Amino acid sequence: MKQKPKIFYHPIEGSAPLSICWYPGPYGDAHEAKGSNGVYFAAPNDEILSVQFDDVSEVKDYQELVLPNGETIAIDVVKGKVKVHRSRTTRKTG
Repeated sequence: MKQKPKIFYHPIEGSAPLSICWYPGPYGDAHEAKGSNGVYFAAPNDEILSVQFDDVSEVKDYQELVLPNGETIAIDVVKGKVKVHRSRTTRKTG
């Protein structure tokens, strides 16, 4: 994906949901990622539009969403600063 993601994260009392958007909405239905720690929104061609992590700690946190199209979206949070890592496996997960 060539477009830089927009990150929405505003912790209150140390944690909050965290959203990453590659395209402006609307997104349609949310789909639960493997491991149940977040949801993703995909276009009909399986391109990922946005993801949301359920609860992310502001102090230090690392989470991954494994998506059925073979992508993994990971976040690394340290002292409220968020880094996004996006990778693709060679096969789809079921």
